[in-house]
Amino acid sequence: MHDLDFLPSEFRRKQQRRQSQPWLIVASTAVVGLVAAAAIAQHYRWRNVQAELAAVEPAYETAVHLQSQLAGIEKRVGEARAAAELYTYLRHPWPRTQLLSALLQPLPKEIAFQQVHVFRQPASTRPGAATAAAPDKKAEEERLKAMPPAARDLASFRARLDPMHTVVVLSGTAAADAPLHRYLGVLDATDIFDKAELDCFNSVDGDKTIASLQFRALLVVEPGYGQPGGPTGPPKKSLAQK
Repeated sequence: MHDLDFLPSEFRRKQQRRQSQPWLIVASTAVVGLVAAAAIAQHYRWRNVQAELAAVEPAYETAVHLQSQLAGIEKRVGEARAAAELYTYLRHPWPRTQLLSALLQPLPKEIAFQQVHVFRQPASTRPGAATAAAPDKKAEEERLKAMPPAARDLASFRARLDPMHTVVVLSGTAAADAPLHRYLGVLDATDIFDKAELDCFNSVDGDKTIASLQFRALLVVEPGYGQPGGPTGPPKKSLAQK
């Protein structure tokens, strides 16, 4: 036996909507509540972040100020270092008085000088100097412009003077060859001369008690302070007193 439904279909749809409406209200209310709770939680979190930001802002400003001061100090230190290096380099040629003192201190009585000639000449190699390729002119100009003035002057001096070395030419007489060789050996062992060698010598006619040899010696001076291969520490006492 079949059940007969005499109600229209529209009535049944309205009845289903009325039955589901409370659930829609509950679901909507839950969604609104969740959104409100999230908004409240976000608001309190934002307030906490603002409070933490206000607490660290003075420390941040202090750190920024200290960083600015540090940058200024580092710049001044760099300029002072460049000026000190320039000052040191300007004094790098050994004083002529110091060279003469180094020559005369160990001079034996059997040797007499006739001429002492000190000059500079280009060197194919320098102790401690490395051969570098010629830099690009434009790039080098930009690099020099970025330097402090003292560093720029130092670079200019280095380019002109580092390839040079100081040479001393001694001319004189000696009573015998043994004292002459010993004397040049003493000079060669000092810290101020890189090389001391006999260039030429020959016999001298005349009174053998005065001198029997005429010689010429070549001495290459060590690089000075600030130059490649030059000393890095304070001068030794023996040189400082000369």
